[in-house]
Amino acid sequence: MLIKRKRIILVLLSSLVVGGCQMSDEQSKKTKSLDQKPSEVATEELPNTRALQDEFTREMIKSTKETEKGYYTLESKTGVYEMLFPTGGGIDGVGYTRKDESSESFLAGIMYDDKAGAELSVRYTTLLSNDEKDIEYAKRFLTNNVGEDMTFNQIDGKGKVTYVAPFKTKEFGTYGYGAYIHPDKGWGGLEIIYSTRCADKTKPCDPQEETFKKRAYKLISSVEFLNKNEVKQ
Repeated sequence: MLIKRKRIILVLLSSLVVGGCQMSDEQSKKTKSLDQKPSEVATEELPNTRALQDEFTREMIKSTKETEKGYYTLESKTGVYEMLFPTGGGIDGVGYTRKDESSESFLAGIMYDDKAGAELSVRYTTLLSNDEKDIEYAKRFLTNNVGEDMTFNQIDGKGKVTYVAPFKTKEFGTYGYGAYIHPDKGWGGLEIIYSTRCADKTKPCDPQEETFKKRAYKLISSVEFLNKNEVKQ
């Protein structure tokens, strides 16, 4: 079942990434600098980026103004966390799930200006207490989802703790980073898998490749918890 699920996800995310190619470089550069919620702007007046032109994705974007070049701020519908999201990203609305403030998961395909593609899987839950036992469980769960052993590096700071590890799968030819992030206080945490497939044999298929690693760490390190879940619900 796990293998079938991975194959379905790979097919789905491939379509999401390819969909981003339909937007030209010229279109993607035509962005407004107004600081407004996308819902407050007429569709035809929205910046012509994939994230805001996609009806479902823009529901989770905080402002039409880029937080920094090439990135918006994504607001979780749980109201518990925020993170950066590429302007060339599109979230699969059909696969999106949420239960009040206690859980949320979604898949996104990303196409950068240099035509590099990536997939982003995000899963939030309040089920874990983030003691030593539950953190080890979260890392094992993440490892099982990836399908390869991973050695995690712990990063502390900014009101959160991050466990991140590179991976490369033999069966599916994918590589990337997996991370579990939890707040210093309270329950719950965020599982992130940032990956791509080794399709171009002329390029290094390695998660340590500089640009790929930088982009992965930018998204993972941007997660910010909003202190709305400091006690177990």
